[in-house]
Amino acid sequence: MRKVKRNKGLSEIFSSLIVTLIVLSLSVPLMLYFNSLNNSQTNNVGNSFQHLNSALDTKITVIQIGNTPNQIYLYSYGNYPAKIQQLIINKTAYPLNITIIKPDQLIPLSKISTKIPSKTYINVTMLIEINGNYYTFEI
Repeated sequence: MRKVKRNKGLSEIFSSLIVTLIVLSLSVPLMLYFNSLNNSQTNNVGNSFQHLNSALDTKITVIQIGNTPNQIYLYSYGNYPAKIQQLIINKTAYPLNITIIKPDQLIPLSKISTKIPSKTYINVTMLIEINGNYYTFEI
């Protein structure tokens, strides 16, 4: 008797198709993952640049004529408005009345927050958050 030779060509085609489908089905999630990873890194770099640019554009100084809140002034000498988000004097946060200091504007500390006690401030640390950056001043 003669042996019948079986052709294996059909199973090789199916195995190639299955491998191709598996590779294609895994490529889409991997591509989406790496794309989102790249976008998040790009956003972080963009946010860091915006934060640094804002810090460079914000120019604030304290002008002290006396030691009371009526005699301590904040002066914005930058080209952009300074948005005050927080004012802390000696570890005490005070609510804000004025939150925007325009360029070339001089504002007394007592108008920025009316809740600051009108006592004498000597050797105190003032921490101000302006445009997302923190600035410390010794009064």
